[in-house]
Amino acid sequence: MIFDLKKKEGVKFDFPGGGWVELKTPTIDDYLRIRKECVENKPFAYEKEGRPLQILNHEIVDNIKQAYMLNDCSIVNWGDFFDKNKTEIPCNAENKNLLMRMDDPTFRDFVNEKLKALIETEQVKKGAELPNS
Repeated sequence: MIFDLKKKEGVKFDFPGGGWVELKTPTIDDYLRIRKECVENKPFAYEKEGRPLQILNHEIVDNIKQAYMLNDCSIVNWGDFFDKNKTEIPCNAENKNLLMRMDDPTFRDFVNEKLKALIETEQVKKGAELPNS
């Protein structure tokens, strides 16, 4: 069995109207890190008449923080993006999320479409690598 141990790199896409965006699908490590940051476990007592008290776990998920972190790890880099003053927009976590949450869905739709294509490509590749049984 051959294993590829190199770190997942982003794929560069030309953005319609100018510029480019580099994207990658999140890895298992990304998902685990995001889950650790965004999920809080809260125990609570559950009582039902005639049964002993049970201590159960309730997960509280910060969905907004989770979406922000997924955007940040999926959007690796970009170039030639400018604001209305013709100042280049730096690629950082704050700007990634500003662009993904704009009223105009152009950037968000582009990113989501390309990430979907990357996921589908990875699934096809994994299927091709599985031995026939």
